Amino acid sequence: MTQTGSLLERLRQPEYTGENRCLPCTVVNTIIAAVAAVGVGAAGGMVATPVVGLAAAVGVFALSVSLIYLRGYLVPKTPELTKRYFPEWLLALFGKDEQVRIETDVDPETALSGAGALEDCEDEDDLCLTEEFRESWYDEIDRLQSADAGRESLFELFAVEAGEVEFVEHGEAFEARVDGTLVGQWESTGAFYADLGGASALAGRVENWIELDPMERSQLVSGLRIFIDRCPSCGGVPSLRTDTVESCCSTHEVAAVACQNCETRLFESRL
Repeated sequence: MTQTGSLLERLRQPEYTGENRCLPCTVVNTIIAAVAAVGVGAAGGMVATPVVGLAAAVGVFALSVSLIYLRGYLVPKTPELTKRYFPEWLLALFGKDEQVRIETDVDPETALSGAGALEDCEDEDDLCLTEEFRESWYDEIDRLQSADAGRESLFELFAVEAGEVEFVEHGEAFEARVDGTLVGQWESTGAFYADLGGASALAGRVENWIELDPMERSQLVSGLRIFIDRCPSCGGVPSLRTDTVESCCSTHEVAAVACQNCETRLFESRL
């Protein structure tokens, strides 16, 4: 093997090229290469001559494209960065996820299983999050929290039309109403971010997500919360338990999912 061939083999990264190529990474890095080439060309034109600048720009772009072809990316760790910071709906535009259509006239667990979010547990007779969806869901929660997404984010993710918005507080819990109509309720801010992340993750996997009405979307994402195993508020482990809730005129039992570390309540349903 020649020295050139040996060098190319060392540069080549099969895990990020060919069938494994990350299309979002390729697009982003090609744009970076073009911007860098324009910058080098402009600098060369000012320091020397326009011809020298053009030659330098062509050289930089050609070298960058060659590296992207061989390695899959130009900027180190691009695959990890796009995976972490690109929302699911954007990745879906590049065909990163195989989308499915789901029927909403069935129970949420069946619909979520069909969407690849839930599967049979390995060690018990129950449903669990699939590893792929768990990772995507938690990445979306982290991204939205890092971006400090506010409560108004729910209107885009849940396809709620604009109107007079009212948030009604109930201690740590709150609900959202648009023109007096209830569109969502959450036991805590952690539950809210869980739903935002769930909606964003499902949007990239469900082909007919845009066709679902706000109530259908809300049922799906709130159904996910009973399976959550990392608290969005403190990173602790949530657990399922029963509590007694008293009001002015009644007492009833509820099933609740709450974090063991910070007591953030993530799900509650009357038994």
